[in-house]
Amino acid sequence: LSPVSQPAAMTSQCRELASLLTRHTDRKGDGIHQTAIAPMVLQRASSVPTAIHDVFNPFFAVLVQGKKKVLLGEEVYPYSVAQCLVASVDLPLSAFVTEATPEKPYLGLKVNIDPAQICDLTLQTGPIKHQPENAVRDLNAVKGLFVGTIDQPLLDCTLRLTKLLETPQEIEILAPLVIRELYYRLLMSDQGTAVRQIAT
Repeated sequence: LSPVSQPAAMTSQCRELASLLTRHTDRKGDGIHQTAIAPMVLQRASSVPTAIHDVFNPFFAVLVQGKKKVLLGEEVYPYSVAQCLVASVDLPLSAFVTEATPEKPYLGLKVNIDPAQICDLTLQTGPIKHQPENAVRDLNAVKGLFVGTIDQPLLDCTLRLTKLLETPQEIEILAPLVIRELYYRLLMSDQGTAVRQIAT
C-alpha cells in the first residue's frame, strides 16, 4: 500500500473488525467474552464508565470502536480507535471505558501473549538496532506498558485472526500459525522493545 492509501485501508480494516466484533458479541451483551481461539477474548461495553481492575498477564489488545483510559499507578494511558496496547509483564491495571453508547458500543479484543513463543522468535530475529528517536518509546517500554498506533501488517494479521471466528473448522490448524505471525509482527513493530521484555 502507498502512504496515501494506507490510512484509508486501515480505516476500512478497523470497520471490518468492528463489524466482526459486533456480530460475535451481539447476543452475549456487555462484558469480556472468551472465543474459540483460546488466547483471544472480545470486549464490549455499551455505557460509561465501565471499569475493570485486575492483574493482567502479558497481552496485546486492539481498540476498534469507542475510547478507553488505562491506569498504571498514577500514569494514565488514553487509548482509542486503531491503537494497540501491549503489556510485557504482569501488571495491576485499571481500565475505564470513556466513550460508548448502546448504538455504538466500545469494542476491542485482547490476545494473551505466550512467553515461550516470544523467546523463540526473539532468538530467531535477533536484537533490535537502537535508534535515538526511539528513546521515549524505549522509556515507556521499560514500564511494561505501551500504547501506540497499530501498523498495517499488525492490523492485517489481527483481522485475519479474528476472521477465523467465521470459520471455526479452520481454527485448530490456522489459529496457531496466525498467532505466531502476530507475535512476529509485534516484535517488528513500534511495540517490539516492550514485547522483547517478555523474553528476558
